[in-house]
Amino acid sequence: MELIQNGKKVIYVSQDNYYLADPIEQDTIYYCDSATSCIVIIAEGYSEKYGKEVALISHLSRPGRFNMFFSIVKETFGGGKVKIFASGANPPEPCPTQGGGYDTTALRNATQVIGWLASNEINLDQVSLKLGQGNPAVYDNDIDCYSISFDKSNNMTVSNRRIYLTLEQRDPTLGVQTLFCIYGDENSIRDQKADFTVNEIVNLVVLARRAGLHEAVDMSDEQILDKYSSTPDFEVPWFCDSIRQAAKFTLDYPN
Repeated sequence: MELIQNGKKVIYVSQDNYYLADPIEQDTIYYCDSATSCIVIIAEGYSEKYGKEVALISHLSRPGRFNMFFSIVKETFGGGKVKIFASGANPPEPCPTQGGGYDTTALRNATQVIGWLASNEINLDQVSLKLGQGNPAVYDNDIDCYSISFDKSNNMTVSNRRIYLTLEQRDPTLGVQTLFCIYGDENSIRDQKADFTVNEIVNLVVLARRAGLHEAVDMSDEQILDKYSSTPDFEVPWFCDSIRQAAKFTLDYPN
């Protein structure tokens, strides 16, 4: 299903996936959204591995997945100069949890990214951080979305302009991507260009069933937010529908 925005093809990069973008693809927007406590990171520069200018974009959620992306950035660019752009880690303050404590996932993620940038693991040419900007549940804030595109001179534009997508456009797998976010290897991110194998899908469905995800088919929004979100008061509007979509996939998948 091809999506066109302002005359350009849109490639949606899902949570805990990454995409290697080539500046010569000037008819394309590489787009992420739904980043609440997560962070979208863009890295651009001359790649010693590929022998040309490239860009990486990823939407990251957990420490091990951040670390894998950091390794991919280092492998891609080597000692070349890299521009880094990052947006997310919202809300900026700890979130009250149902158990009476506070969730600090956004702060943890922001701290990890800042620590990586300060570690001198990559040769930084430019850094732009938009962390802890506010409440992503306020749709017009546009702080959960980030994208890149290129002009005819291969200059990169970074934008938080929202692109309106359906649930199926965000996840053509109809729920498998969400299963990976929740139940996949916490130290692994996926190449957005790769398809899920049958074995991967079966393993994710087994884990989801063991965890009782299929019960979310009949849950209210409030119940889903309480159980599956680290930031229940700050989620994007389609979060609950995404969980239900994955729950239905789990319920309907052949034994």
